[in-house]
Amino acid sequence: MRRSPVLLTAAGLFLACVLFLAVSSIAARLFPAASVDLTDQGLYTLSGGTKAILQRIDEPITLKFYYSKRLGEVVPSYGVYADRVRALLQRYASIAGGKIHLEILNPTPFSELEDQATAAGLQAVTLEQGSESVYFGLSGSNTTDDTETIPFFQSDREKFLEYDLTRMVQALAHPKKKIVGLMTELQLEGDPVAQMRGQQSMPQAVMDQLRQNYDVHDLAVSIDSPIPDDVDVLMLVQPEKLDDKTEYAIDQFVLRGGHVLLFADPYSEFEQSHRSAMRRGGAPPGVDRLLKAWGVTLTPAKFVGDRAAATSVNAGDPDHPIEAEYLGWLTLRGDDINPTDPITGRLTQINVGTAGAIAPIKGAHTDFEWLLRSSNDSNMIDVSRVAGAPVPDILGLLKDFTPSGQRYTIAARVSGIASTAFPDGPPKDVTSDKSDKLSGMPQIKTAQQPINVIVVADTDILDDHFWIQFQDFMGRRVGTPIANNGDFVQNAVDSLGGTADLINLRSRGSAVRPFTVVDSMRHAADDRYRTHEKELEGRLQEAQQKLASIKPADDSSGDVTLTPDQQKTVDQFRAEIVATRTELRQVQLALREHIDRLKNKLVFFDVVLMPLLVAGLAVLIGVLRVRRRQRRATVH
Repeated sequence: MRRSPVLLTAAGLFLACVLFLAVSSIAARLFPAASVDLTDQGLYTLSGGTKAILQRIDEPITLKFYYSKRLGEVVPSYGVYADRVRALLQRYASIAGGKIHLEILNPTPFSELEDQATAAGLQAVTLEQGSESVYFGLSGSNTTDDTETIPFFQSDREKFLEYDLTRMVQALAHPKKKIVGLMTELQLEGDPVAQMRGQQSMPQAVMDQLRQNYDVHDLAVSIDSPIPDDVDVLMLVQPEKLDDKTEYAIDQFVLRGGHVLLFADPYSEFEQSHRSAMRRGGAPPGVDRLLKAWGVTLTPAKFVGDRAAATSVNAGDPDHPIEAEYLGWLTLRGDDINPTDPITGRLTQINVGTAGAIAPIKGAHTDFEWLLRSSNDSNMIDVSRVAGAPVPDILGLLKDFTPSGQRYTIAARVSGIASTAFPDGPPKDVTSDKSDKLSGMPQIKTAQQPINVIVVADTDILDDHFWIQFQDFMGRRVGTPIANNGDFVQNAVDSLGGTADLINLRSRGSAVRPFTVVDSMRHAADDRYRTHEKELEGRLQEAQQKLASIKPADDSSGDVTLTPDQQKTVDQFRAEIVATRTELRQVQLALREHIDRLKNKLVFFDVVLMPLLVAGLAVLIGVLRVRRRQRRATVH
């Protein structure tokens, strides 16, 4: 009996589906941690750094993921994002081998879970006025009651999702406060001489922020012993010519795995305006030997002038103001700030003053990643044009300025394998003094692991006057940030303070893939609706004004009476108002129906038509193969 080739093909497809489901079910039980990421950006593939951190967890951690399903129903893009967060958290729990306890919770209005979410510090969001609050955040805790929270998973932070989750886990697994070693002679902590005299001298806001989150240890700028191993980040600010011992100590600190945040400015306006008797003389930073070993060069005695990012100032006097762009004071925005690095990914504005330029040395073995940079409308300007002058020649700088068409890096992250800045051995003053603690340590010639250094060619980024606006409020001096300078420094220390596994994490893509064609069609329809709506609203307002202009007469009894003509006019205006409002609703309804029809078409094509076409093609191929075999059998 001949069997129908169509039935044979259909039966084969059915058995293939059954086999696929069976294999998937068995694999899920036997290999729960195994997965296949088919996204083009690897959205669900964890980096090696994250896996290493998860496998080193010693004490149990509890993560509670609060997600209101109502949010995804109203805003579908958040539903897609929530699926990705949930999948990654489940992957984290699987790799951690039981050290992460994950709870997925759906807080509903007036429920106990909503109270828990609020108590945990999560941010409640109202979808529309008067509607219920929804939640989309994460809280974590460890066995010693340390807590970490992501109040709300902002959509613009999705590309850093793995970084944020891994950072939270690391903070809970290792809750000890990080130590920042501060090495500088600048008056970041206030004027010590004034403080000794009992005079008020306030620290810069950046330092206040750092001391709230880290243990900041002040280090001498001239040392004869190794930088302590418990220093997580060495913050080196505008060092003058360092003596050999200090430079060697910093060199060895970096090569044995220490992290450095360096601020080196060719012309520090902060230093000029905060003169200190303890400062040796305002010389340019003397770190060329260290920078060269790290594969970086700082352009000497020049600052970046940028016409596109220049700040508008008064180039005249108070009585005769002249507005002009000061090329030395830059407001960095947009693509001047690296959107792919966790340090700068969410920053919108950074203000710098007479900042220098850094660049990678050709042939260096380290990686150079820019964080802040100038626009194409920039060039390097000699420091002599502004140094020593009480007021810079702003108009003269503009007149003589010619852009190079090149972008200059102001801040960068340097990583990779570096060699010592002292290839011929430790400096003589180290080897000659046998009592020196540095002499008793064997020299490290090559980095034991990839170095992590952030170089910023500006110190004025730390100055309150460049990013905080102060005002007096009821006798108190209150500052309001106008730029993200403080956030930049905090993020840089935060990044360097993590393990090398965390530092090396970079941004990923987004799980939300926009339908650009659909969006453009929707925007076009929306524009047509808004134009028509504006016309109708104008007609409606005009009719209402005409109606209000009718002055009815009062009779002796106090009742309002209208003449027949007035009553007729009032009825006409009211009818016009009703008709206009009805037309407005019809236009809005037409827009919604248009979008719904477009959505239904897409659903039909994606969910129904494409699978049918694929299935039909498979059946056709199967039928053709069966007929080919039958023809071959007939021939033979």
